[in-house]
Amino acid sequence: MKADTDVGAAAPSIHRLPTWAAWTIGIGCVVLAWFVALVTPGEDEAQAPFTVPAAVGETATGRNLEVTVTDVRRAEHVTAPGWEAEGNWLVVDVEAATVLSPERVFASVLVIDDTTYTASERPESLKKAPLTAGIPLAGSLAFELPNGLDAGDAVLQLALRTDTRMDSMIVLPPELAEVPEVGDAELLESGWASR
Repeated sequence: MKADTDVGAAAPSIHRLPTWAAWTIGIGCVVLAWFVALVTPGEDEAQAPFTVPAAVGETATGRNLEVTVTDVRRAEHVTAPGWEAEGNWLVVDVEAATVLSPERVFASVLVIDDTTYTASERPESLKKAPLTAGIPLAGSLAFELPNGLDAGDAVLQLALRTDTRMDSMIVLPPELAEVPEVGDAELLESGWASR
């Protein structure tokens, strides 16, 4: 009876990579993993808002917000119906509407040299007005700045919510030193825009 296998027969040969080739492939995989980690955005970048640039007089449209900044000015004295104040004010006139659905919040922030200022809630302003889809409201936003602050890198950020992660945000970068100064500024009474 013949045996199925010969005891003395050589086992099939196994081809192995040379040591230098295995090291080269391993180092290549490590470099590739490092490159992927380098270009993958972090959590902050992945959840950052989608910025929509705006300019005075032009309409900017985000996911659910359409805004036209009609005027930007600085004033020492600001008035609104039943209210007035002295100080260093940046007044922004805006026409705003939602695109898809009505919203009750209109978040407005002014960032100057990494310091954040919110629109004042003391006067009646567009900040408190609910927005409707497709029907723009006109009004003003008033930012009270520290006395003597008349220059710096400024960015006006307008959004529907204070939490702008993964949503659109309208961004207008006014040159603070070039914004026209007026002695007195009257805030627009919030109401339907006349387009």
